[in-house]
Amino acid sequence: MSLRSMALAAVLIAAAATGPGLAAAEQQATVSEDSFPLYPYSQQVITGETTLEPGTEMTVRLVSEDASSPFLYQRQVSVQPDGTFVAQFDLAKVSANTSYRLSAHVDGDTLFERTGTVAQCDSNCTDPVPDIQTPTETDDDENVVTVSQGETAEIPISMTDGGNKTLSVGSEAVNYRINATVSDDDNDGEVLVLFDTAAAGTDAETLSVADDGDSLTVTAPEPDLQSTLDPAPYTYRVFDGQTPDGTPTVGTLIIEANGTAAEQFEVEESAEFGFEESITRVKQGDTGRIPIVLTTADAATVSIGSPASNYEINATVRDGNGDSRVVLLFDTTAAGHDEPTLETAADADAVAVESGSEVALDSPLAAGNYDLSLFRGTDAADQPDDIGTLVITDGDTTADASADSVDSVSGETPATRQPQNSGFGVGAGALAVGGILAVVGVGICLRSLLS
Repeated sequence: MSLRSMALAAVLIAAAATGPGLAAAEQQATVSEDSFPLYPYSQQVITGETTLEPGTEMTVRLVSEDASSPFLYQRQVSVQPDGTFVAQFDLAKVSANTSYRLSAHVDGDTLFERTGTVAQCDSNCTDPVPDIQTPTETDDDENVVTVSQGETAEIPISMTDGGNKTLSVGSEAVNYRINATVSDDDNDGEVLVLFDTAAAGTDAETLSVADDGDSLTVTAPEPDLQSTLDPAPYTYRVFDGQTPDGTPTVGTLIIEANGTAAEQFEVEESAEFGFEESITRVKQGDTGRIPIVLTTADAATVSIGSPASNYEINATVRDGNGDSRVVLLFDTTAAGHDEPTLETAADADAVAVESGSEVALDSPLAAGNYDLSLFRGTDAADQPDDIGTLVITDGDTTADASADSVDSVSGETPATRQPQNSGFGVGAGALAVGGILAVVGVGICLRSLLS
């Protein structure tokens, strides 16, 4: 890589521990030192190794540690057949000398976490993408199935080695997944699975077999969809046995729209559950807009702030007009006081603040950065499905805090006045910053102070 110390190319920094009930060998991960430093260029590549099973999906996050230059990038990657992973970031809009925190997460656990600083670069510091094959790609045409949106795809599964196979189509990254066990009951060495794209996400049968002599049983039902499955490439994996364990055979199901070439469709371009914007800015005294994409979720739980920032509020939002999104309004003047802090921009949508969740304030909400966490459903799980930051900047406010004698919105003792600069990112205070690289293990939740 350009301007990177070759002496460090082979060095890996161990950065994992074990979570409750998980063996160390199952949760180890390393990040290649050859990935650093990061530069303010469009193509910056993070590589590493892990003992997780090939095909396991990881979330790699890059979050600013500098309140004056906030940013948040998140990439969904898959563990490759050789146990490596690759995450690519576009840092062209990031200023040099900005401190950051890099982390990777899977199934609620943090695999590695470290801090660093975006370095100055006087030449072309674009990283080359490693010449390695990820599980979501294949050079074998037999593992690429193309179908038009609304039609039925045919996925051939080789059964020559005997036994049952498990087929998994899609992933959490594209908000769609269905698993099934297939059996070659007529012993002809192959099962042709039919995937009905029009039935996907409905009560109709999505998966079936072409030959009556074979059989298929859905083992992990698909999510409900409000519209036809989006045109995009979807990874499918075939595992030996009746569970999605071990090293799979990987292929791609390409769904085209109206015969248009699949190259025009990228998974990242389809709407995904989460915050539309990773960073929301609002001036003190104003009302901020936090757009949320619900996709197929009936409801979502939003957490704003954390104990570390001395302010927090949790609420559930629901889409009432069928557009699969909710624009949440956050009133900085009302925050921590009697007036409603959260409302929805559309009257048909709804927001319900969790009783006792909002921290009461005896002064206006301080300028600073506040964690945003989003969870599917009506409960806040250990690991959020998406994260962001609410940035409140200094501004004039006419709120007379001294006249507000309410003890607590939640019925508790009012919180101490906040510092003017809250820590950026999730789980502020969990890491030592200032350029020192810190490595922590699994089990340290991204929002360890959530509850």
